[in-house]
Amino acid sequence: MAFGTASSSSSSLPPKKHDVFLSFRGEDTRRTFASHLYAALRQRGIRTYIDYELPKGNDISDALIQAIQDSGIAVVIFSENYASSKWCLNELVQILWCGEVQGQLVIPVFYQIDPSHVRNYQKGIYMEAFTKHERDLKLNQYQVNKWKQALSITANLAGWDSRACRDESELIQNIISHVMQNISVRCPSSLAVVGLVGIDENCAKIERLLEKDPKIGIWGMGGIGKTTMARALFSKLSSQFERSCFLENLRENVKKCGLTYLHDKLFSELWKQESSYNRPLYVDEGSYVMHILSRNKVFMVLDDISNRKQLEYLAPYCNYLEPGSKIIITTRHKQLLNIAGVKIYEAQPLSDHKSIELFNLKAFNTYHPKIGYEFLSKRVVDYAKGIPLVLVVLASFLSLKTPKEWDNALSKLKKGPHEEILEVLKLSFDGLDYEEKEMFLDIACFLKDEHKEHVIALFESYGFDATIGLTALEDKALVNIDNNMRVQMHDLIQAMGWKIVRQECMEDPGRRSRLWNPYEIYDVLKYNRGTNAIKGIIVNLSQVRDMHLSANTFKKMTNLRFLKLYSPTSRGESSCIIDKGPNLFPSSLRYLRWDNFLMKSLPLSFCVEKLVEICMPGSRLEKLWDGVQDLVNLRKIDFSGSKQLIELPDFSKAKNLEVADLSLCESLCHLHPSIWTLRNFTG
Repeated sequence: MAFGTASSSSSSLPPKKHDVFLSFRGEDTRRTFASHLYAALRQRGIRTYIDYELPKGNDISDALIQAIQDSGIAVVIFSENYASSKWCLNELVQILWCGEVQGQLVIPVFYQIDPSHVRNYQKGIYMEAFTKHERDLKLNQYQVNKWKQALSITANLAGWDSRACRDESELIQNIISHVMQNISVRCPSSLAVVGLVGIDENCAKIERLLEKDPKIGIWGMGGIGKTTMARALFSKLSSQFERSCFLENLRENVKKCGLTYLHDKLFSELWKQESSYNRPLYVDEGSYVMHILSRNKVFMVLDDISNRKQLEYLAPYCNYLEPGSKIIITTRHKQLLNIAGVKIYEAQPLSDHKSIELFNLKAFNTYHPKIGYEFLSKRVVDYAKGIPLVLVVLASFLSLKTPKEWDNALSKLKKGPHEEILEVLKLSFDGLDYEEKEMFLDIACFLKDEHKEHVIALFESYGFDATIGLTALEDKALVNIDNNMRVQMHDLIQAMGWKIVRQECMEDPGRRSRLWNPYEIYDVLKYNRGTNAIKGIIVNLSQVRDMHLSANTFKKMTNLRFLKLYSPTSRGESSCIIDKGPNLFPSSLRYLRWDNFLMKSLPLSFCVEKLVEICMPGSRLEKLWDGVQDLVNLRKIDFSGSKQLIELPDFSKAKNLEVADLSLCESLCHLHPSIWTLRNFTG
């Protein structure tokens, strides 16, 4: 087998499953350098494959070969006993084959060994290893020569010598910087490979502005791709800085968690980039953040800033930035950028040419439309006016339809700026089946940013085929699953979902399927105007002050399956008082959360058979219920901070219970023994 030198750059490489494959000798570095490098790469968001299993035999497995082929970069750690392992040498041969055939980049690391011993394999311990290989009667000379050739080629590539570094942490940081630079170089400049057609037009202009100004604000309407532009620039440029931080979706996250989220996220992002060898055991977070920002070149993205308070909270941190640092802010509010005194870049819609490319790529998987669809594609592009989100959603909706169906769908679209986009998005909703529509509306109203497993468990309790339904919503670009496995939805798409629910009954909220507006909820609950149309309610208790409910408030809501009355402070007094009654909660409930619940016990007739989760943190409950309930669907209970809770009921029938949060339940002296017999219970 002949080897060529692996190329370090290519403009046409497809995206890989793994950014980096680590090759190493287990007995030398498995518990030391290799594991430290793996952890550091993962902390920087670099998808890294490492095989922690001990090799069996001499031939590498098919799974390992596939992992090598699925990686864009291979980091080979040459250590003292690397050449003695037939497994490692076969792995190296496969890596170099991928370098020659697939353009994989190979980076050698010489860990506590002289590179010349690897390059020449006729010196030191590597010579001893090959002497043993050549005496092995099970090996032929052709195989041994392949190994020698692989070592020689790899050792002559540009790499890192641990002896040239002060310590191991410096070596790891050097490798990470080298890897990140090559990841950005190997990404196609047009970004068309991942479907981001036309984004380079905006990114190139923003990058030129960043060369002159340290702070740039990207401003534009929702759906135009501000966050996508910022993320593309972050991926390309962050390796040029000593520290980098992407604070995403600030409007939504600050709304849920408060302004301290900004500090906490900034600290966690900078903390995880600090070498474990340099981290202090105890640290004042504020001082630590200021220290890092003032002594390093930092690239920071503040995504979706939505009000002045957020800017004012972040201002002290931004003022500490070292010269040479850069900040990108994305927002829909131009005035905020004027207040911040940053250079404003107005995100531009895609040109007609790029719009056609993006739409065709998403609809037909090619840059050109199918025969018979040319004029229809042009109509879509004219309608979308260069807004990427509209193009992508319409492409997903129309891709499998006939020209006649395209014509009918396009004829329904009404002109008008914001409403126009909502109408475009609604076309995808209209194509869903009943279960998919129900799942979509629940996510839009209640479950955005919830963990995927939680969402699936809830939908399955409704009797829905949740996994298939969620996949269908992803395929139609209505939801996406982020890196933390949380279900996300674009603001425009969420607004479309809200509009659909409001249109169920514009005049009477009590006849709608879902309620989330605190003023409407106050009216419906306080004055007992609920109906069997209501399937879910979510409300921040701090926004519905002094509400006293009767025992019959939920009586008419016979289809209520989701009830969440929460308090952001979680330990404050409830602003919602309810009279105890025999049928307080409907038996249809699958999810119940009521923070700071004021009753001493739940109603005797409360049927929890369908419940998946019951959460009442900070409650005044002393006990839940008497006897044994059929809790076959129950997966989680949370009574944390319920200081008066004395006892728990028999959970012997809660076969699917996984989590029980009973922290700070000061009066709970012992647990019912049934909870320890559950096979799925993890604590």
